Amino acid sequence: MRNLDRSAFAEKINELRQAISITGKVYHSIRVYGSKVRFIRQGKGRAEAIDFEELYSLYKNVPNPTNKEAREYIKGRVQSPAVSIINSLGSSYTAGLSSAGSDTSSKRAGLPISIPPISARGGTQKAETRFFQAFSNLIGSRYLISKSIGKPITGGKVFLTDDYRNYHFPAKVERNFEKLLTELNSGFVFKGKSLAHFSDGMLYQHPQLGTRIIEFDEEKHFTPALAAALKHQHEVLDLAFSTNYLKLLHDTDYLNDAALKKHRLKLNYDSYPRFAQFLKDIEDANESGYIKAKNGFPFLGGRVAQRAYYDCLRNAANLSTENHGYEPILRFPKKYFEDAAQKDFSRIAIVELTTIIAKYLQEIYEIDVN
Repeated sequence: MRNLDRSAFAEKINELRQAISITGKVYHSIRVYGSKVRFIRQGKGRAEAIDFEELYSLYKNVPNPTNKEAREYIKGRVQSPAVSIINSLGSSYTAGLSSAGSDTSSKRAGLPISIPPISARGGTQKAETRFFQAFSNLIGSRYLISKSIGKPITGGKVFLTDDYRNYHFPAKVERNFEKLLTELNSGFVFKGKSLAHFSDGMLYQHPQLGTRIIEFDEEKHFTPALAAALKHQHEVLDLAFSTNYLKLLHDTDYLNDAALKKHRLKLNYDSYPRFAQFLKDIEDANESGYIKAKNGFPFLGGRVAQRAYYDCLRNAANLSTENHGYEPILRFPKKYFEDAAQKDFSRIAIVELTTIIAKYLQEIYEIDVN
């Protein structure tokens, strides 16, 4: 008989990134919600559920259970995922916090869960890495999760999939997604795959800031696709950053000099284009990974539209019933730091980045970090 109590059992389940059956079936976005353990089968779009008490009973009474043995404990057609989740617990990792809330030395995919050395001066590190090092300086590493500091986000920490219909959003938010996806020329065909590991970072159970997603937005995000999508979201979501972002998303010079260059597009606009015009203008461009067709957006420029859509999913994620208790997202545009310091981001010292982050939190989100 295994010895985890219910609380520890639930905690271990929430740490799982995925569970794989002995036949290779993959289950992801695994998380305990009240009396249910929710998960998504790879290739499917809808979340399914296992009764928590039934799963716990199987765990306590049958070591290394098989699907046949699970039928005595698990109702419905979810024996295989139940067995896969239980048998994955022995190899689970702690990606984030221990139960005491302190940093852990566990490893995931060979990455030590520790913070890389923080240089006092700028260097050749990625901008996102330097941002999260500075953010860690400000609030401490205990509550911060990000691949940039060696602690990748998992589906157990936040529910994020590529299909807005799986979030159980309020009706007006779901209708809003339908509007923005229509303008983004979407085919509305999504795989239901987890997006958690694509997120930049998040805070988890911070005593002041709570649990919420954190995104550091570089030039490639600021496109006509996001301008169109965020304009729709601004109508129904109270996003503290949206006015500031919409202003930047209509800065034609920034589009020409920064965003388009990041997408390897040789375009130049006199006035900010609508997304439909942008798609027309790139019809003859060379297809590349920056603008290629993507799932849900089967056209040249699809990657640009997909990125805008994924940004909108993160913007609304705290309103999902799957993320109960989460606070609104915190977004930080790279350009704000460069304007504040009057220099290229790579030349801003970590200590100065830390100061600018604190200023931005106060200015945009009315948050004073204690």
